Amino acid sequence: MKWIEILRRDCSQGVKWRFVLVLMLAIGLFVQVSGKVWVESGSARNAQVYIWLLLPALVCLCVSAVARVRIGLNRQYIIWGAFLVWVALSTLWATNSESSSVSLAKRGFLVWLYLMAILFLLKYDEGFLRGALVAGIVVVALGALVSLIYQYGYVGRSFAYRAYRMKELGIGNFINYGHPVASGIFHGAVATWALTFALDRKNTSRQSLLWLAVFAVLAVYVFLTYTRGAWFALLGGFIAAVCFQNSKRGWWLLLISGIAVAIVFVIMWPQLVVEFETKQLSGRGSIWVYYFEVMSGHWIFGHGLGTEFLYIWPDGVHQSPHAHSLYLQQVYDSGIVSLALLGAGLLALAHKAWKLRSNYWVRLAFPALVFALIAMLTDVERIFTRPGDYWTLFWLPVAILLAVPMRPKDVDQTAALN
Repeated sequence: MKWIEILRRDCSQGVKWRFVLVLMLAIGLFVQVSGKVWVESGSARNAQVYIWLLLPALVCLCVSAVARVRIGLNRQYIIWGAFLVWVALSTLWATNSESSSVSLAKRGFLVWLYLMAILFLLKYDEGFLRGALVAGIVVVALGALVSLIYQYGYVGRSFAYRAYRMKELGIGNFINYGHPVASGIFHGAVATWALTFALDRKNTSRQSLLWLAVFAVLAVYVFLTYTRGAWFALLGGFIAAVCFQNSKRGWWLLLISGIAVAIVFVIMWPQLVVEFETKQLSGRGSIWVYYFEVMSGHWIFGHGLGTEFLYIWPDGVHQSPHAHSLYLQQVYDSGIVSLALLGAGLLALAHKAWKLRSNYWVRLAFPALVFALIAMLTDVERIFTRPGDYWTLFWLPVAILLAVPMRPKDVDQTAALN
């Protein structure tokens, strides 16, 4: 048919429709990263991500299929596709689920569209991808700064240890992350991206200082959430960023920051001893004991995604709706099979990152992935979700690392962005 031939010709020539596609994808990524700062409604934020990010990816997939244009997926996408399919299938043996299997399973398709969206964005225009990331990070940092000023300057919150834990602006539902842990992990993830931008060897001194200021605001916010998992994850992301960027200013910054962290640990040592000995990391030990009790006979396939996990605390009032470890929760939902697929995908990405460690996008994304993997040890409920904070935490660095093309000799892409 004539219209199919037109599609093929347009796709092969890389014509004007790409600009509209890339612009929409960039707007969608910006909304995903920064939406909580300036969009009050959660449903409105998700709707904007669907419209600007996932819908263009779906259209592009359909056009490519009709026009028989190869998208150019590497083999690593097969592992991640298998992971998403298996987790979706695990809804079939869930019990007493509050949502239907179809409703839960379709989240895998949304995540796949997200991976494709980032692939198209990186493939068609890296400048738009970088611009969306930079704009999103800056807006989140401004939101964090405003929140700090409002809570500690205007409201007058105490700086005493865990007297108040940052989680929201406090005006309407703007900049509201719901819980200090979620707030700390999200801002820590964004802080890691800011740090990698700051340590880029091609930066001028002024650019590095500006990015370090952005990082400092986000790091202070993370500290004042008193989310211990985010603290250690940020440290891990920091070390990974310094190693991958390998700049002199990075090593100096790591040394200075290490001294500062050591001083803080000495000052806060009594409180930390209480956290470990008395509070036992907020009772996670008891949750994990319960976890191993209920997993008997369900290790291979899990209980099925959608099956409720509910630990009732000794006081009979408080409840924990997840295992307080992404890896344990993953096995609970979809079994060791899903964890093995996840591990295989991550190992493949780590191998790729090491081979392409001079690549601009690898140097940016891998430290963010390190942050996510550490944060998920003790927190993060699920990564098989609708659009939200965990897409920025986990799926964004995964998507970028997957999208970076494999080449016999890696070429630093920084020049393409300038």
